[in-house]
Amino acid sequence: MNNGVKVILEGFTKSYVKKTKEPSDFSFGFKVDNNWYYIFIQKDGEFEVIKEEPPKDKLYFTTDSETLKKIYNGKMAIMTAMGRARWDDPTPLDIKNLEDFPQDINPYAFVFKYFTIGQPEKIKLKNEYARIIHGGYAIPIVYDEGLRTGWYRIEEGMIINEEESQQTNPFPTLIIAIEGTGTAKIGDKEYTLEKGDAYHISPNIPHMFWTNDKNGFEFIIIMYGENA
Repeated sequence: MNNGVKVILEGFTKSYVKKTKEPSDFSFGFKVDNNWYYIFIQKDGEFEVIKEEPPKDKLYFTTDSETLKKIYNGKMAIMTAMGRARWDDPTPLDIKNLEDFPQDINPYAFVFKYFTIGQPEKIKLKNEYARIIHGGYAIPIVYDEGLRTGWYRIEEGMIINEEESQQTNPFPTLIIAIEGTGTAKIGDKEYTLEKGDAYHISPNIPHMFWTNDKNGFEFIIIMYGENA
């Protein structure tokens, strides 16, 4: 699979430089199944992927070949692979030495653009493409400076944000119900959410979600503002 990994990394990099008007000089590594790769991107759009360990303290991604293949084939969104409820949660793909990111590159925007092939970028919103995060099927969508978006689905018995430590955000949250019926506890009150409903939750207000709908409940979440 080693040759296949190099081909996939070349595919990600080629897609990125093709849709980036003025790429920055940037180099970073990958550790895939304990094999190292080093990627160089130049301002003129030229790039190189070599099978070599990057210098110490260089930014790099860690993953396995199966996860990388799923992301490349659109079977898993990059933010789904990196999504976590707590900072110490293990994830299928992680990033190390984040402080090495160039100051002129937004990390969220780069990760989304680099790992999502083509333009416009397409993300599938179904259970089979999701992971369980915060207690429900989750697919984080677009993350950028001051913006986090995602898709959630819960079945009977699932509770999102059941743990008190996960129930508040220091920024506004918008919930848009798109399928089924669910219940939200916002502050100390309960509300019914049906398809077509939207609820705005102010910063630092506790919130959690569950459903008694046998067909499940789906919603889009948009978190925005400073620190999002």
